[in-house]
Amino acid sequence: MSDLETTTQPDASSTALITSIIEDLFSYSTIRRRRILEYYFFPDAVLTSPVMSTEGVLNIQYVYTVWQALNRQEPTITNIVFDGRTAVVHLTQHLSPCIFPRFVRLQVPAITTLHFRETERDSGLLKIYKQEDSWTVEGLIQSVPLVSFWYNHVLRVVMGKLVTTTGDLLDAAFTHARRMSLRGREIQRVGRDMAVENMERLEKYRTSLHENYIDGVRGREECYIQELDVPYREDHPDLIDGTIDLED
Repeated sequence: MSDLETTTQPDASSTALITSIIEDLFSYSTIRRRRILEYYFFPDAVLTSPVMSTEGVLNIQYVYTVWQALNRQEPTITNIVFDGRTAVVHLTQHLSPCIFPRFVRLQVPAITTLHFRETERDSGLLKIYKQEDSWTVEGLIQSVPLVSFWYNHVLRVVMGKLVTTTGDLLDAAFTHARRMSLRGREIQRVGRDMAVENMERLEKYRTSLHENYIDGVRGREECYIQELDVPYREDHPDLIDGTIDLED
């Protein structure tokens, strides 16, 4: 079968077929790899990586030939994930050019993503139309012994302390700002309560002042009446306690 027949929810058989395709694609057997490229790749398939891009099955085959010359050992496939349209392959490349001694070897973690599409609409037959090879900067650094030691034991440690120290300072600043905000709200609440209390006291004082004023006015009126009444009694001694003594 030259096409991959599967659904969007792959079963065990399609998963096994995908695994077989990927293993043959990355094998150092020219016959097995060529069969995969001819039968399971579109003729105009594209291969991309961080450093290059090419189109066409024949050019992709040339790329694999060069890559094989740079590595004495086949890449090690560590995990394959297939969702019915995309296969993500986690692998380790063993960089060991033939022109160098065998002990010169770099292990670089890499990820290859294979994109599938139907050969015809609603046919259910899939082929690969794009291959994306990628690797991380960390993976490249970890592959070099001296650089990886410096990266793990110096750079990471220093950056970790720098970030944690910065975080400590920011946390202290945020905590202080939060406390200041709470203190400001508390002062505002106390000031508002004092203002309300003073307004209530002022209202009571104004009411008391008004009452005292009314009492004072009434007292002056009573005193004025009494002052007017005393001369009248002196001029009329016969007026006793509001009565007139009539002589016989």
